[in-house]
Amino acid sequence: MRWLLLWFGLTAQVDRKVYLLSGLGLMALRCLGDVLVLAVLGGAAAVQGWNPLLYLAPTLMTRSGIVEEILGASGQHDLAMALMLIWALPFAWVGVSMSFRRAGDAGYSPWAGLLFLVPVFNLLLIAALCALPGKPAPSAASEGQATGEPGAGVFRAAMMAVLWSAVFGVVATAGSVWILGDYGSALFVAAPVVMGAIGGWRINRDSYRGYKPALAVGLVSSLLCCGLLILFALEGVVCLVMVAPLAVLLTLMGALVGTAMARSHGNGGGSVAAMVLVLPVLGVGGAVAPPPLPVHAVVSEITIEAPPAAVWPNVIGFSELPAPSDWVLKTGISTPLRARIEGEGVGAVRYCEFTTGAFVEPITQWQPPRLLGFDVAEQPEPMHEWSPYEAVYAPHLRGTMMSQRGEFLLAPTANGGTLLRGTTWYTLDLDPGPYWRLWSDFVVHRIHMRVLRHVKALSEAAAKPE
Repeated sequence: MRWLLLWFGLTAQVDRKVYLLSGLGLMALRCLGDVLVLAVLGGAAAVQGWNPLLYLAPTLMTRSGIVEEILGASGQHDLAMALMLIWALPFAWVGVSMSFRRAGDAGYSPWAGLLFLVPVFNLLLIAALCALPGKPAPSAASEGQATGEPGAGVFRAAMMAVLWSAVFGVVATAGSVWILGDYGSALFVAAPVVMGAIGGWRINRDSYRGYKPALAVGLVSSLLCCGLLILFALEGVVCLVMVAPLAVLLTLMGALVGTAMARSHGNGGGSVAAMVLVLPVLGVGGAVAPPPLPVHAVVSEITIEAPPAAVWPNVIGFSELPAPSDWVLKTGISTPLRARIEGEGVGAVRYCEFTTGAFVEPITQWQPPRLLGFDVAEQPEPMHEWSPYEAVYAPHLRGTMMSQRGEFLLAPTANGGTLLRGTTWYTLDLDPGPYWRLWSDFVVHRIHMRVLRHVKALSEAAAKPE
């Protein structure tokens, strides 16, 4: 219990010996958990292919590619990444918590501990914190430690904390999007943590008020930040709803860290500015050496009470679809309307028209009535954002999720029907990839089913006897 309080708490002192021993022990434990995941999902061959250098990979996208190579064609890559990510979360918390306390013990600003979130720099930080000796804690007077009454000026402090935190969130988003052109860990992971830490530190800076007000500030500042992003036409409602679970959770975690910092080092405005300046390093690193994007597949299928020969004509082209009934497709997400084909056989071009434009699909496989395969040569934006403005400046709508190819496979069933399977292969240039995959796979499957159900209705109607 003493070690658990040391690892997951926010107040216990961390000297260099404890920091080093805890780091080695927890790293070994994390490695053991990851190896167990690979052993269960990929067998002995996957364990033999495991490499500790996996933990030096700068982004989740890079790690995802490494795990995919280790598991090979086992088909368990996505599950492995999800389990390894969940397993890594408590270790990330312990790393941040112990790093900021170790930095304070060494006589430096605890804010330096947030460098633990920045790839490459985190390795330098860990090495420095393992080597630096401890220093006597400064007095409350010299550090400006919060010692006032908890209730003094709480409303004003809360409003200022919310404002500081929300404004930082907007500035971080604008900088990542406009200057760095990056939708990665700097924006979706590090920025929310720092945003929450700013709020938690600010409300407790002049008078320590505890964790509950800091968590409230973190939640309200998240909502305010979202409202400002909509107001300034930087984002739309749907994308903010998608990112909210991840961003709010990380902001609340940051609020806990900021509160602990304020409790031990109340006066740290310069350190706040330093952390804000360090954040772009993560985005720049991702932009300079972007890893190869893995290709993901989404497979959906439906059973049709008609033979493949009757289904085939409705696969290569189909008439106008009815208005979508799926609530997901009513949120502005690009939705299929109709499809037509020009030519026949390999080399023909299929045009699948969506609400935001047309997919241009050169045919690469033509085996009627069994298989239709195609590449994606052109594609429209993935959605129309909900916003009070006609246009939203959101570069992620162009180039972050790219369809590569697709396929329809028609297999006869025992009762004379058809099992129709649709597959889309796509790349996703967003980090953390495993989180965004949950959304992209969910949406692509909904789009698949809209088309498959329409093909089913057309085919069964045509197959009915007069």
